[in-house]
Amino acid sequence: MIVCLCRAKNERDVLGAIEAGSETLSDLQECGIGTDCGGCHNSLRKMLSANESMSPAAFVPVSSTEVWSESVA
Repeated sequence: MIVCLCRAKNERDVLGAIEAGSETLSDLQECGIGTDCGGCHNSLRKMLSANESMSPAAFVPVSSTEVWSESVA
């Protein structure tokens, strides 16, 4: 899905920039995303916010033996 119409940037482009370290709208603009009309800024902010909530600190590692023993029990 195209997110930034002016620069023809799709979700994959935006997520790639976020995964590469973009944390703010300004960071994305440095990557050439959202620099023209601003119509995509709300979508970009939502994508950035969603990425923050998916931070590695939000995940609790579970060993494979714990998962296996629970599924067998």
